[in-house]
Amino acid sequence: MPIPEANTPWLPAPWDLAYKAFAENDAWYTGDTAALEKLYRRELRQDPTHQRRGQPMRGGVVGAATRMFWGRPVPANENRARLHVPAPADLATLASDLVFAEPPEVRLESPGETKLRRDGKAQTRLDLIANGDEAHAMFNQMGELKSALGSVALVVRWDTAVAEHAWLEPSAADVIIPTFRSGRMIECTMWSEYVKGSVYYRHLEHHVVGAIEHALYAGSENNLGRRVPLAEIPETASYAELVDGDSRIVTGIDRLTAVYNPNIATAAWRKKGALAHTGRSDFAQLHGLFDWLDETFSSWMRDLRLGAGKILVPEAALDFNGIGMGASFDAGREIFAGLNAPGDPSKIAFDKVQFDIRVEEHEKTAFGIYREILRKAGFAQSAWGDYAGKGQMTATEVDDRDKASERTRDKKILQDRVAIARAASVALEIDGKVFPGNGGGRFDQPTVVFPDVSQEDPEKLARTLTLLDAAAAISLEQKVRRANPDWEDDQIRAEVAAIRAERPAVPDPAGFTGEDPEDPDDPEETL
Repeated sequence: MPIPEANTPWLPAPWDLAYKAFAENDAWYTGDTAALEKLYRRELRQDPTHQRRGQPMRGGVVGAATRMFWGRPVPANENRARLHVPAPADLATLASDLVFAEPPEVRLESPGETKLRRDGKAQTRLDLIANGDEAHAMFNQMGELKSALGSVALVVRWDTAVAEHAWLEPSAADVIIPTFRSGRMIECTMWSEYVKGSVYYRHLEHHVVGAIEHALYAGSENNLGRRVPLAEIPETASYAELVDGDSRIVTGIDRLTAVYNPNIATAAWRKKGALAHTGRSDFAQLHGLFDWLDETFSSWMRDLRLGAGKILVPEAALDFNGIGMGASFDAGREIFAGLNAPGDPSKIAFDKVQFDIRVEEHEKTAFGIYREILRKAGFAQSAWGDYAGKGQMTATEVDDRDKASERTRDKKILQDRVAIARAASVALEIDGKVFPGNGGGRFDQPTVVFPDVSQEDPEKLARTLTLLDAAAAISLEQKVRRANPDWEDDQIRAEVAAIRAERPAVPDPAGFTGEDPEDPDDPEETL
């Protein structure tokens, strides 16, 4: 989408449809219960089809939102306990941890060589861009945003007043409007919103091959409004000093400075034109389960509150606090004397009310919902703890149980590997132009290496290596490589040499040296 004309509707079609889904996923991801209530009650503002217990409702599919726990209206003068369980946020964190807990390494590959090696200044520069702690933290953020919203754009950033190298920054799906051609993003508009009084200022950043255009609009909630100078608000004033007469920053390269990174191919929008190329959120088809989980825990907490013991006492047992002050009862009193009660005071009855707290029923329901959430999202049920049942499991059963998470991780890595490699290559080229002489420039696309297994269990790995060694099916070098997958070749060779030095070869217990002990020509045998 190019920079739009003034006074056009915001958001432009068909992205207004997509952004409704983004808003729903974002509300679950951030745990914004006010947004959830507003989102699922908005149908009530339209013409109702019927009433239920005095409340206007809509029937059919359109009114399904009002049947959600967070969409049900609360009757007047009733205080209901509503608890949100952060399962959606936990799910997004789990998806990110599975891929990026042990971060990938971005390396330059030398032509004609099959092994990866560090290539002098260029690789050192690439390490600053994509292999440092800052980049690893960014990858974890990108993983969460992708999981929750379905896609991100990896954007190349640079600012000589902020850092001495280019860097990568993720922009979530709900702040970008991409343009696709043959399934590839060819341009992209990112936007930020600043509300000042009744005026909605929107900063649009349009990425095309070779340039980035910046534009500022002043409008209303649903209209883009008129274009105004970038210096009109302090949030965009710094861009006014960087752009040329056409309000653009020329990049000087023939590639886009933003790379689209979808989560998994979308299913719901495959017939929606441009939306077919957006990614699918891990929350897809899970909103109802999230809602039921909140209702389950809210019911559990309601049982806990109602289960607090209560004592019903006759009015005569209350202490009169004075005119206009009402009456009260001291539950800690040990002696009751002088009760002003008709008849025999010794026959005054004190009743108690104690509701059951259905712990087991609520827990089983919640754990069942947890399992369905993980199953649909493609993760093993043990990812949030073992809710499958009790009893010991064999090592093989544990491995089979965790296969789902590993398969999902492999699928997610396919998209991440491509996006990170392209974005890192563009960032290295930009770095060479903005910070010349430091090693950056145009190189072949780097290779992104993910660890084989994210955070493999050390005990399990030790057992595997022991069995392979006993079967004489693995060398010492391969054992060191398996135990240290992130080591370089020189580190592995040094470790192998150190192990051999500490563990000299064991002599043959039979004493065989390859020579005949009875050989008379052996000088050691002559006297």
